[in-house]
Amino acid sequence: MSATTLALPAAAPQRSGLVTGVAALAVTVLIWASFFVSLRAGARAQLRPDELALIRFAPAGLGFLPLLISRWRRIAAVPWPLLASILVGSGLPYFLVAGLGMRHAPVADGSTLIPGTLPLCVALLGTLLYRQRPPSSRIPALLLIGAGVLTLMTLNHGQGELGQGYALFLLGSLMWANYTLALRRSGLSPLEGAALISTGSLALLLPWLLLHPPLGLMALPAGQLMLQGLIQGLGVGLVSTLCYAVAISRLGAETAAAAGALTPVLASLLALPLFGEMPGTGSLLGMVLIVAGVIGASRPAPPAR
Repeated sequence: MSATTLALPAAAPQRSGLVTGVAALAVTVLIWASFFVSLRAGARAQLRPDELALIRFAPAGLGFLPLLISRWRRIAAVPWPLLASILVGSGLPYFLVAGLGMRHAPVADGSTLIPGTLPLCVALLGTLLYRQRPPSSRIPALLLIGAGVLTLMTLNHGQGELGQGYALFLLGSLMWANYTLALRRSGLSPLEGAALISTGSLALLLPWLLLHPPLGLMALPAGQLMLQGLIQGLGVGLVSTLCYAVAISRLGAETAAAAGALTPVLASLLALPLFGEMPGTGSLLGMVLIVAGVIGASRPAPPAR
């Protein structure tokens, strides 16, 4: 192996894909912030999580169905544990966990704990499942994220109903981290990953809805239904799924996960005028620590010597 090869990180993105990856991350963060606000709005409107899931996965699932059929042989060639991790971690199971969590806790906490703890969860699962230990230079940043989580939960007295929300948010972050790692290892293109997630989730959801009709969704005012459709169906279902997959392929799993740094800030700003949710001291302090840790974890690792 040449000295030039040793001087470069193995996972460093090519310059040609850097701009594409950064742009994809920017779009993803904007939509993620809207995603948490949309989940909270659905919970306040007494919509069941599965009813919100129908808005999320129906347009994308139908739109990606032709692609799933045409690429099925390639997708089916991926080992099933990776396919299951992709579908569970970013599809219907993840959506239901996040939606249930948002019924118990405010937007600021959900948008902080799910995307904000992604670098920590990616490092944890990468070590346990794939024997990919994080660089030692990232350890202090990851510990800072952990300190932020403990601060938020302790100062907010995360017990009872609020504690249920926090537990669901952290579970959702672990699921999303596993999806992030699995998609990268699968070799699937961003479009193929989006097709598997969207169409597969819709296929899982439809039998349930046949037994439990979405009556709350049918009674939703047209304006709210349109807003949910734009955010969940078009934004999260199509655009962010594809953009996040592009970011993973261009920038790597750790850097893509670090995009969550700005999500809680944007989501909290949106929730203040919409729901009157002002983050408390515990939420703000935990958010500051987690965001600082995410920014630190997103820095490129130093070259191997």
